[in-house]
Amino acid sequence: MQTDKTNSQHLQNGYQLAYEKACTSLAAKTPAEMAANSGATFDETQNVFLIKYINEEYMVSYPDGEVTFANRQDSVPVPVKVVLLHYLLAATGQPLSGQWISFKEIPGGMIYLQPFNGRVLGAFKAFFGKDAKRLLSAGEQVGGRPAKFGDAAVTLDILPRVPVTYVIWQGDEEFPTNATALFDASAQYYLPTEDLVVAAAAGTSLLNKISRTLD
Repeated sequence: MQTDKTNSQHLQNGYQLAYEKACTSLAAKTPAEMAANSGATFDETQNVFLIKYINEEYMVSYPDGEVTFANRQDSVPVPVKVVLLHYLLAATGQPLSGQWISFKEIPGGMIYLQPFNGRVLGAFKAFFGKDAKRLLSAGEQVGGRPAKFGDAAVTLDILPRVPVTYVIWQGDEEFPTNATALFDASAQYYLPTEDLVVAAAAGTSLLNKISRTLD
């Protein structure tokens, strides 16, 4: 138990350091260029980026990098702050390719494949593996688009230029449940590979949460 607590604290410390480093990097870049490359909106009167992540609107102040919810007063988790700043910093404006690839095909994906399978696909398979159509219903609730993969699939715009397609193959007595998450081949030009795990996991977490409300 103590080990788990220690590991969690190390993880939180790592996110905080990453956030502080990203704030420094943000201040050194031009906001108009970051907005154009990322698809975020930059409000010059308030010096804030407006950006949608999953189904929430956020504000990122420039140049200090403070992240707040656009429509509520809750504090924003540090991992979310890191993803948003890394997205603004990494986005190159590369057009979407329309080509869907697996996580392991992303540069560096094999290194993070185990956490990807655990964080993104583990609970997702449990929620939708016995009722694939439930995924379509959950996706519809958050603006997802049906996709033609597996027994059911939904595409979510995790960030303005990072669509992710979540796919489920329903299990039965003969075949086990299977699942995957597919990325546009341009994903590497918008987020570091490690952050793609966090972002994709946020998508499955939302779908799982919505599925609980469908009963």
